[in-house]
Amino acid sequence: MARKMTMGRRKIEMKLIPSKDARQVTFSKRRVGLFKKASELCTLTGCEIAMVVFSPGGKAFSFGHPCVGPIVQRFLYQSPMPAAADPNRRGSIASTLNQQYNELCKQLEAEKQHGKELEESGMKCPKPYWFNAPIGELNSDQLVESKKRMGELRDKVAQRVDELSVVGSAPTFATGNFVGAIDLNVPAVPDEI
Repeated sequence: MARKMTMGRRKIEMKLIPSKDARQVTFSKRRVGLFKKASELCTLTGCEIAMVVFSPGGKAFSFGHPCVGPIVQRFLYQSPMPAAADPNRRGSIASTLNQQYNELCKQLEAEKQHGKELEESGMKCPKPYWFNAPIGELNSDQLVESKKRMGELRDKVAQRVDELSVVGSAPTFATGNFVGAIDLNVPAVPDEI
């Protein structure tokens, strides 16, 4: 089963590799190289390729661009290339994806700017001591004041949720009863703190 090949001026004789292990290693390396060359051909020319290769052990390996199945079906039934597989389609898909990417970048920048504005407005508005202080560091008078302020905040949030519910802008789960169910009872803290 020897084959003679001419490479330039030299003649190379190819024959079956006698060792089964060496044959398997060669098959694996050559298969990867073959698939790589097929991939390069697809990239360079925009063609569609389907390959099926059986190893010496009988295992099937396939490569297809874009997919093996549709290309084999087209070959078997001799159907023409569908319009969707137009080579210029890749460029239009890339263009569309590029536009979407640019739009998302603009949205991201707008959101970052909005976040900075919110952060700056939050810094302008002084927060009361009870808002940021850890509960463990507050004395009992401060805890009572904190509980009172949180209750007021809860009532204002519930009122606003109710307003939005009436207008129809808020989801149905945001009701006064839901907000009112929040328990803000703070246990008594020993004087030692």
